[in-house]
Amino acid sequence: MKAIITVVVGLIMFILFLSDAKAQGSKLDGAYPVELQTGETFKVCKSGRVVCPAFMPICDDAKIIMLVDTPDGLGFKGIAPGTTLCSVGSSVGPRRLFRITVH
Repeated sequence: MKAIITVVVGLIMFILFLSDAKAQGSKLDGAYPVELQTGETFKVCKSGRVVCPAFMPICDDAKIIMLVDTPDGLGFKGIAPGTTLCSVGSSVGPRRLFRITVH
C-alpha cells in the first residue's frame, strides 16, 4: 500500500512539473531569448551559446533579422520590429535555436 501511495504522489508531482513547464513557454521549447533594438547586432559566438565556428544560419523571417559577419564571427542584426526564430549549426553538438525579438 505504501508503494502505491508513493507512486501516485510521484505521478502527481511529475504532472504538475510538466504543466508548469508548458506554462513557461520558451523555456520548454529550448529557444534562447534575444532582445534587440533596430540596428543592434547580437554576436552569436560571443554569446557562449554556440561553439564556433557557427555555420548554416537559418531564420524564419528575413524581414526582421539580417545575418552579418562581425569581427567575432556570425551576428544577427535587427532590421525591423517583430519576433522570429533563428537556428545556427555548431561545430560541436546540435543546432542552437534563438527566439529574437526586435523592438
